[in-house]
Order: sequence, then C-alpha cells, then structure tokens
Amino acid sequence: MITAAAVVDNANSFGTLILSDSECAFDVAVALQEAAWPIPLRYALIVAPPEGAAGRDEAVRSKAAVTLMAMDRQAVFCFDLPSKSAEELLVADSTTALHRTLVLDWTETRLLAVRSYRKHGRQALVAADLSISQQAVSQMLLGASFRRLKSAEDSMRKWLARPQRTMLWPMKRRS
Repeated sequence: MITAAAVVDNANSFGTLILSDSECAFDVAVALQEAAWPIPLRYALIVAPPEGAAGRDEAVRSKAAVTLMAMDRQAVFCFDLPSKSAEELLVADSTTALHRTLVLDWTETRLLAVRSYRKHGRQALVAADLSISQQAVSQMLLGASFRRLKSAEDSMRKWLARPQRTMLWPMKRRS
C-alpha cells in the first residue's frame, strides 16, 4: 500500500491521501501541482501498514507528517519505498525535480494549453477549445516542454508500477 501526502511550501500544513496504487498517487500529485500552479507543492510517497491494521490511518498520517516536515525545502518528493534501491530513488528524485521545474516555469497560457491537451489529446481540439490556431497550441506545448514533462511522467509511472526486484542490480556478466 502506497500513501501520498502533500504539503504547500512555506507552510506547516499538509494533507494526506491514502491510495492503494502508486501510479495513481503520482498522477494525483501531478494533478494537484497543476491545480495549485504557481504554488510549489511537496510530496511524500510512503509505504503504509497493511489494510485493516489497528490505527492504520493515524499511523499513515503521522508518518507522512514526519516525512514531509523533515524534507529538504528544495525537495519535491520524498520516497519511503523499501522495495527500491538508493540509486533508483535518486533517479526518481531527479525526475520529479525536473517535472516540478518544468511546471513552475509555465505561463498561464501554457498551463491552459497543457490542461486542454491532457483533456482532449489532440492539438486541433485544443485549438478549438481555446479559440486559437493549432500552430499557437503547438508553440505553447513546445514552450511548456510538454514532451519532456510527459516523458518524466511516463517514466515515473513505469518505475512505480514495477514489482520489487529479487536480484542484485546491475547483473554482472559471466566470464
């Protein structure tokens, strides 16, 4: 069970969401960051006690609060995922930092273009939705670094969906 928690920078308040799907937790974090734009948010993905455990929800909230308050102010995500290696966690941290940097660099029009593109999936439909040309939509998505953003999101989803590894990595070649 993965739990996602979010905190607004420069504030000592936070909220927790208990989710059973780590991919969903990341998608929720992406949606929250876009909804809160331009306010930067920080998140923690942690392993929760088993469902049905006594005091589970309170334990999750407590662990999330401690994790979030202990995070470096520049950190975006804090991962408490024992099934992942330290190297994997560093790559995930860099990926989420890139994601937030791209999102926070947007203008309001780029944000609207990305939101509409996520909804419609085609530039022509975004152009009609925003009453602008398809070329303008293309430029807005290019300026928003949407391809890099989407690549980072897809990578995170795939990484979070992977099961725990049972072998050492990297594998050594046999002579």
